[in-house]
Amino acid sequence: MISSKTVNAIEVCVYLAGQQHAGYVTTGELSPNLDLSISYLESILKTLKERGVVCSLKGPGGGYKILGDVSLVSIWDIAIIFERTLEAAPHAEGRPTVQHASYESELEAVIKSTLSNFTLADFVTFSPSEAKRLTTEIGRFKFKPLVPAFMPKAPNSVFQLHMSF
Repeated sequence: MISSKTVNAIEVCVYLAGQQHAGYVTTGELSPNLDLSISYLESILKTLKERGVVCSLKGPGGGYKILGDVSLVSIWDIAIIFERTLEAAPHAEGRPTVQHASYESELEAVIKSTLSNFTLADFVTFSPSEAKRLTTEIGRFKFKPLVPAFMPKAPNSVFQLHMSF
């Protein structure tokens, strides 16, 4: 069966996919939105980062972000990071191989095929106006244009000062 950590990891990835065009998302923002502690989120995000699902940026404006195209990342791709399948179960030497019941294998196959049919993009919705607004913004910060620098109308050397007389 699917553990609660796997479900939470999927929710984190869906949230990050929804914020993909907005930039990096901090754990401080994720925590209240997903009702998870920051330390628990960091343990999930560390594993996702090690597997190349998310990337991180430290410092101001930093946080976490989904890597790649969300329409190519299936929910199973995330679940398999945190779940152990029957085929991947360790077989100790000297011990007889454990035979799994046929219903266990069939149940796992159903879960795998179901989760493989959905991608992160299936759970992310953008209104056309929001998508347009997000793509026209440059970065996370909206800086105002700089005021032109003040250039004094005075000579910048003694030679130019002499020429002005």
